[in-house]
Amino acid sequence: MRNYYEILEVFPKATTAEVKDAFRFLLFRFHPDHNKGKEDWAVAKTMELVEAYHCLADEKRRAHYDLVRGLKLRDEPPPKKGFGLFGGKNTATEAGAVPFKAGLEQYRNDEVEQAITSFRRTLELDPEHPNCRYNLAICFLAIERLNDALTWLQDHATRNKDDQEARAVFARIAALNQKLKQAKA
Repeated sequence: MRNYYEILEVFPKATTAEVKDAFRFLLFRFHPDHNKGKEDWAVAKTMELVEAYHCLADEKRRAHYDLVRGLKLRDEPPPKKGFGLFGGKNTATEAGAVPFKAGLEQYRNDEVEQAITSFRRTLELDPEHPNCRYNLAICFLAIERLNDALTWLQDHATRNKDDQEARAVFARIAALNQKLKQAKA
């Protein structure tokens, strides 16, 4: 996930006015008209600035961005389950590891939709794969599908009753979802 605060060269506690001032300053500096011979680079940089500004200048989008930015996927390998009934390895867990790792990499590359597909494939191969449901929740949160994120987190928390972090994340997403619903009303 791109760091919009770094792009706009502001601190995370920057006010909306500070974000606006930084955007205007950098827009002038990186505008294609001021970068002769580097127009393609300047256009790309300008578009990046505009994207960052639109996110950080809007209170609701910024709250969502800050929530997503503070969460990381869980990439712990599945616990060793030992050998099966007849001395063989647990092939479901091993098969689920490949799409799980692919999902982690896709998320890191901002390919969130593909990551969702990979994590769902992991659950098809190994329905008890640890943290797959949590990661699905984070992916859905990243694409602003808060209800899906809440559903997957609730499922994860039901299966992992000791996971206090997941419960805290659930509460934060639920609060954000409630704020957004009130803003629409």
